[in-house]
Amino acid sequence: MAAYLIRRLWQMIPTLAGVVLLVFFLFKYFGGDPAELLGGLNASPEQVAAIRRQLGLDEPTWYQLWLFVKQIVTFDWGKSWATGESVGHLFATRLPATLTVMVPILLLDVLLAVPIALGVAYVRGSLTDRMVMIATTVALSIS
Repeated sequence: MAAYLIRRLWQMIPTLAGVVLLVFFLFKYFGGDPAELLGGLNASPEQVAAIRRQLGLDEPTWYQLWLFVKQIVTFDWGKSWATGESVGHLFATRLPATLTVMVPILLLDVLLAVPIALGVAYVRGSLTDRMVMIATTVALSIS
C-alpha cells in the first residue's frame, strides 16, 4: 500500500507542473494586459509602463514563471487588485463559511452515494443499474 501511495504521489508531480504551466501561459498570453486593466481607460502609456514594472511584467518570461511558482509554493498569493487586501487573508476569512456549506453536503453525498452504489452493485446490469448510471451521467454533465 505504501508503494502504491508513493507511486501515485510521484505521478502527481508532472500533473501539477502541467497545470501550473498551463495556467501561467494562458494568463500570460490570453489574459489581456493587467497593467492596462489596473491603469484604467485614461491611463497614459507612462503610467501603464510603471504598473508593468511594479507587477514585474517587464521581466523575462522565465523569471515571471519562476516568481509564479515561488509564490504558489510559499503561499504568497499577493494582493487583490479589487480590494488591495492580501489574497491569503481573503481566502482565510472566507474559508469557514465555505466549509460550513461544503462539509454537510459532502456528508450527505457519502450517506446517499454509498448505499445507492452498494445496491446497484448487487443488481448489476439490471434496469435499476442503467437508470442510476444515466442519472449519474446527467448529474455529472450538469455540474
